[in-house]
Amino acid sequence: MYYKLKNKYNLRGWEKLPYAIVDTEAHRASFVDKGTFAALDLCNGRIDLALPLVPQSIRDSVKKLEAQGIVAPCAPGEGIAERQKYRRYPNRFMQSAHWSITGRCNCKCRHCYLSAAEGRYGELSHEDIMKIVGGLGESGVLSCSITGGEALVRPDFWEIIDGLTARGIGITQIYSNGFLVNNRLLDGFEERGLHPEFNMSFDGVGYHDWLRGLNGAEKAVRRAFELCRDRGFPTGAEMCLWKENAHSLRESVNYLASVGCRGLKVNPVADTGAWHEGGYAAKHGLAMAETFAVYLGYLDDFYRDLPEMEVHLGGFFLADGRKPDVFHLPVIHVCKEPEKVCLCSHARTTMYISAEGRALTCMPLSNMDEFQQRYPKIQEIGVRECLKDSAYMELLDTCAATVLEHNEKCRDCTYRRLCLGGCRAAGIMAHPGDILAPDESSCAIFCGGWLQKIEKKVKALRFTAECAERKQLRELGREDELAW
Repeated sequence: MYYKLKNKYNLRGWEKLPYAIVDTEAHRASFVDKGTFAALDLCNGRIDLALPLVPQSIRDSVKKLEAQGIVAPCAPGEGIAERQKYRRYPNRFMQSAHWSITGRCNCKCRHCYLSAAEGRYGELSHEDIMKIVGGLGESGVLSCSITGGEALVRPDFWEIIDGLTARGIGITQIYSNGFLVNNRLLDGFEERGLHPEFNMSFDGVGYHDWLRGLNGAEKAVRRAFELCRDRGFPTGAEMCLWKENAHSLRESVNYLASVGCRGLKVNPVADTGAWHEGGYAAKHGLAMAETFAVYLGYLDDFYRDLPEMEVHLGGFFLADGRKPDVFHLPVIHVCKEPEKVCLCSHARTTMYISAEGRALTCMPLSNMDEFQQRYPKIQEIGVRECLKDSAYMELLDTCAATVLEHNEKCRDCTYRRLCLGGCRAAGIMAHPGDILAPDESSCAIFCGGWLQKIEKKVKALRFTAECAERKQLRELGREDELAW
């Protein structure tokens, strides 16, 4: 009875997480216990698992793995590929990288984090860029999304893509303003057997040009969305809200759904970067309560239209018009041991690499010059060292309990085990220099009665719709924490 690991799987491990199966097609790691891994290790086509010396527990595990489609019977001696054999990386696990490969851009966006039109943060040399490419591979990073600035302005764009894929790193998303998304670009991806999602900003029907600072920007991004649809490339979108475009939310969602966009994330323009430098907030910015009122008002349109896409309204509401009987309240964090989780679950699995090469938790921190100086430049210390004992890993290992204890207003809050202090980027924007500060937006949603308003409105609009987080809390015996 001989078994082998199916071809799309590799055996891998990392510091503190030594046993994993990596799906090389999905670019995902599944972590297993020591006993299961021992069974996987014997599925090499060279060991007869029917031999008496093989424990029954191993044979039972192999049968389960076969049922899961991970291993299959094979001829004696058939063996597995060299790259499938176990490899352990001497650093902490990082699922993916979100990488600003340049700080330059061909737009003049009024709200840019990086002030990219002026090339404030520039871009790394080709040599340094390729050092990081190599480091990502040597550290077992599984996937990468590419952003800028405008990523497509780099002349060595394809060398970066090829360097990543040669190391088995999946290209999941390309973030772009759409100007340079054309048939030639898509041909290049198809020739490589790649179909990443193109995530493009769309800031409101009739309003996109103003925020992007260029006439014709909306026409260009519409063309890009429609081209991707026609060529079979998935798309996603992000929309910024300000006073003048807030009323265009419904029309914008329905347009994006009509061109096959898979999902839209909506947020108010943050008063940072070029938006702050230009003094736009006073005249054009939305106050927090105004933003929430726009979101709440849109729920009528969402359940009336049921757009064939996922719509994420900041941390306020998330639902997919194709699955209208489930909705999410993203501000609620559901976990078995809330205060033991890391301070940002997204950052713990996705490293943001800034245009100047710094390892940060997310892009909004990249324009906080004084704060980001604390964190390493990857081209100087290497990805592997960054994922060991660096200031970056120290931050990622900080637990939610530290955030809650740090903030007096969190200590006795009814919702502390659901909020966990909120978003770290939002916290530091409201309290400059303090990465542990409370997220005032999350505070307002929890303590301002907005969750009650959302549930009440959804119940009135679609009686059968259920809140996913409430269901999860019920299964954990914690639904009373949402008693209102």
